[in-house]
This record gives sequence, C-alpha cells and structure tokens, in this order.
Amino acid sequence: MENQAEESIRDFQQRKRGHIRILSSESFGDYYLPRIIIPFNRAYSLIRISMNILPTEQVVENTASLQCDLGFISYPIGHKKLVVKEILEDKLVIITANDHPFAVKKRLTSKDLEGRRFIMHEKGSAPRRAIEEFIRKSSISIKIPLELSSNRAIKRAVEERAGIALISRKVADEEIRSKRLRAINIADPSMKRKFFLIHHKDKFISESLRRMISMVFEWASEYAKELS
Repeated sequence: MENQAEESIRDFQQRKRGHIRILSSESFGDYYLPRIIIPFNRAYSLIRISMNILPTEQVVENTASLQCDLGFISYPIGHKKLVVKEILEDKLVIITANDHPFAVKKRLTSKDLEGRRFIMHEKGSAPRRAIEEFIRKSSISIKIPLELSSNRAIKRAVEERAGIALISRKVADEEIRSKRLRAINIADPSMKRKFFLIHHKDKFISESLRRMISMVFEWASEYAKELS
C-alpha cells in the first residue's frame, strides 16, 4: 500500500510526463500502433514512448515479468499474472500476385485452395493458426514451399509468384492499393484475427498510461467503424 501511495504522489506531480514502454507482436506493431502512438505523442509531447517488436511469446513473457508497461498480441492467452483485453478484430484475406488465376475471383472456397502453394507464417502466429484450423475443418491439403517470419518477406514472396498467403487485410493494404498484390476473401466467416492489449495485473496504472490505454480503445472504435 505504501509503494502504491508513493507512486500515486509521483504520478500526481508528473501527470503530463513519464515513459511508457510498449512491446508488440509484428503485425500490430508495424501496421496499427503507429496510428496510435504518433497522435498520442503530439497530444502529450512530454511523455516518452519506447516500442519494440517481439514474437508474441516474448511479449507475454516480458509483460508478465514487468519488463514493459503494455503489450499487444495477436491471439488470446490465459495467464494468471496478466490482464488481457480484446481491442480489435481484423479480416484475414488471401493475397496473390496480380496474374495469379485467383486474381479475378471475389471469393475462394476450400475446394479452390486444395493443393495450393502457401507461403506460411512461422508456427504459432495468428495467420498460421487460422489457416491450419481452416485446413483441418475443410479436410484439404496444401503445399508449403516457404515458411517466413516477416510479413514483408511473405508479401515479397507472393509478388514473386512463389505462392499465395493468408494475411491481415491491413498488412497488405499498401501493396493492394498500388496493385502489386490482389486480396481475395475466403468463404468462411471465421477468417479473422483479434488483437489484444495486455498488462500485468499488479501494474500501477499511472495517469500517462491510463491516457494511452484510453487512446488505444478510442482508436480501435474508430477503426472498427472504418471496416463496417
């Protein structure tokens, strides 16, 4: 109680100052977090933000050991030391090269994907889990010529016609708009991924951290409206 009181006093004295340490999995950190932390930095220029990209497992581990203030991950976890809050749901799509036979289609079925070459994310990632579950439910088989840990590498491999991939629509937005890649929906409503905010359950929520969490949820609400 004494430590919490001391932290509260310090927080009261430095309400618009501070340092927020953030860890994030790749997709959220690269493609979503900048849309939150840049406006936050403009609004609260005296609050310093440090953000690092790590695999989800390390984000969870480091958040549980109080090595950061907030973590962002791409699939739900149960951890006795952590508070886990869903913030966003995003659509997963198949991406192809522009001259791929699928490029003219609006929707793909499990039958379309039978035997196709998939550029896969690393095991344990959200898109990898989604496609593995889809394959299991559909009783189809696919070929995996490449397994890559980077979204950029996966998109590049698809551009070079090494195969197709399942990825968040937002992650491939730039390439789709510039017509370097095509995005096709899968005829399965479960082809979505969720993102979660996590923090230690005993973490002192300073005023600066409270403002950051509030901005995360405000942004997520606006982004959901864009998607609807």
